[in-house]
Amino acid sequence: MDRRFTALRVIGTVFKILAWISLILGVIAAVAMLILGFTLSGQAGLLGLELGSSLAGIAMFVVLLIVAIFGFLVLYAFGESVYLFLSIEENTRRTAYLAQQQYTSYQTPYPSPESQGDQEG
Repeated sequence: MDRRFTALRVIGTVFKILAWISLILGVIAAVAMLILGFTLSGQAGLLGLELGSSLAGIAMFVVLLIVAIFGFLVLYAFGESVYLFLSIEENTRRTAYLAQQQYTSYQTPYPSPESQGDQEG
């Protein structure tokens, strides 16, 4: 059977690729926040406020990692759902085609009206 809906397949693939890119960038950002938290610990910032501490770095690392994983799952699930709908369409079309072939091959012709009259009398 022919493959239809090429644009939807491309969209599904793009969302899967975006999911992996967002996960990689999210992990890099989380690690950068962890490193930044440890390197800025003890430095006074604007108005004497402390810019970072090791606890703040760890907290931001965990938060960014959770957000990156959640974003990855959402984007990847959307890409997979596009492929799911395409598979449902293909299977439905294939089933309808096979049912039609089976119906036409096993269909018995209707009896003619003359032969029905002969059977009654």
